[in-house]
Amino acid sequence: MDAAIWRADAISHPHSQAYACYYACLLHALRGEFLIAQGHAERCIALSEAHGFRQWRLARAIRGICLASLDPSPSTLGEIRAALDEYRGAGYQLAITALYVLLCPPLLIGHDYDAALELIEHGLATTSRNSERILEAELYRLKARVLVVRGGPDVEAEAQALLDQALSTARSQHAKTLELRAAMDRAALWINRGRREEALNFLAPIYASFAEGFDTQDLMQAKTLLDRLR
Repeated sequence: MDAAIWRADAISHPHSQAYACYYACLLHALRGEFLIAQGHAERCIALSEAHGFRQWRLARAIRGICLASLDPSPSTLGEIRAALDEYRGAGYQLAITALYVLLCPPLLIGHDYDAALELIEHGLATTSRNSERILEAELYRLKARVLVVRGGPDVEAEAQALLDQALSTARSQHAKTLELRAAMDRAALWINRGRREEALNFLAPIYASFAEGFDTQDLMQAKTLLDRLR
C-alpha cells in the first residue's frame, strides 16, 4: 500500500493517487486505525473533487465512518448513508461490502440495531449476488454481535450458529484475522456462560498461530482477553 502511494505520487498521476488513497483509507479503517484512515480519505476526496473522479468520492463514506467511530453523531451517520446511496444509485458495486462492515459498529454504538441488521443483510445479499466474499465471515460475525447486544429469546443459539459460520468461512479462505475476530466473540459468549477454561483453550491456539501483526488492534485485543482468562 505504501509503495502504491509512493509510486502514484512519483509519477504525479491523479487517478492513481486517488485509487491508492481510497484503498489506503479502507485498509486502515478495517484495521481500526481511524485517524490514519481519515487522512487518506480526505486526500482521496480532494483529488476526486479536483479531477471529477466520481467513483472515488465514496471516500466520503469512509471519512464519515471514521468520524462516527471516533465520535458518533446523527450528522456523520447521515453523511455516510448519503454517500452510500449516491454510490449505489450510480450502479457501483465494487468493495461495497467493506463499507457495510465498517458502518455496522457505529450503528451498534448508537443502539440502532434494526439498521445494523438491515445493513448486514444487504451485505450478505451482495456477497451472494456478485461473489464479493472477502468480508463474508465478518458479516456473519457482526450479525451475531448485533443479535447478542439486542438480546431476545434463543439469541445465543442463533449467535453461536452465526459465529460457527464465520469461523468456517474464515478458515476456508485462510483469513486469519477474521478467524481471530470470530474466535474472540465466541470466547466472549462462553465467558458469559462461565465456560472460561473452554474459552481459553479455544482462543489460545488461534492467537499462537500468528507470527506477525502483534501491533494491530485485533491481536492486542486478543492478548488482553487471553491475559484475563489466564
